[in-house]
Amino acid sequence: MQYKRILAVGDIHGMYKMLTSLMEQVQFNPEEDLLVFLGDYIDRGLQSLECLDYVMGLNIKYPERVVALKGNHEAMCINYYHYEGKSFGFMQEGDDMQSILVWLDNGGYETYKQFKTLKRAAFQKRLRWMQKLPACFRMDEYYFCHAGIQPYIPLEKQREKDLLWIRKWFYTMYSGKETIVVGHTPVQNFCDGQTTPQFMENNIIACDTGSFMDDGKLSCVDVLNRNFWQV
Repeated sequence: MQYKRILAVGDIHGMYKMLTSLMEQVQFNPEEDLLVFLGDYIDRGLQSLECLDYVMGLNIKYPERVVALKGNHEAMCINYYHYEGKSFGFMQEGDDMQSILVWLDNGGYETYKQFKTLKRAAFQKRLRWMQKLPACFRMDEYYFCHAGIQPYIPLEKQREKDLLWIRKWFYTMYSGKETIVVGHTPVQNFCDGQTTPQFMENNIIACDTGSFMDDGKLSCVDVLNRNFWQV
């Protein structure tokens, strides 16, 4: 299928005003464009619920044109509520309580407070949607995921844990022919003062420009021609 633009949006992290302002700039056209959200819609910012609903609404309305991927923050949120539903009383062998509860201390507490305002059915609808999010999406020579891939494992055999969490190993060792489009690691981590998407020589496009940071921006990249928009 041919698209006029293939748009990738970096980590939103509850920054709703930035999200709506960015989308006004981008002017997504569902008849011509493909729009891929790279995960981490929630946490850190104060309007996670609004951001989640915005992305979910577009994904439901245009399922063939809007791809919403799972980020590590959605995964942490899902894990938290999975075990909260068990009252933390039926943990299986190997479960790490610290890794479950870390969500609240990793930007999740504001999201948790917003979710507490929802009626049960409304909350479960959002949780089910997050649970069903894919960890990756492939379109021709482009491979989209939240964090990155294990460089020496075929794309079809990547583990979800790596797709959601990997950082340095991916950036330093990847050398494949496919272009990997990711969020997760803010570009500020690569160079102090950097706030624009990075088009790396080893076929990586890094789209997380630190929306929640003091100097951060929210970015959308057209991976076909490498134009980008920011707020």
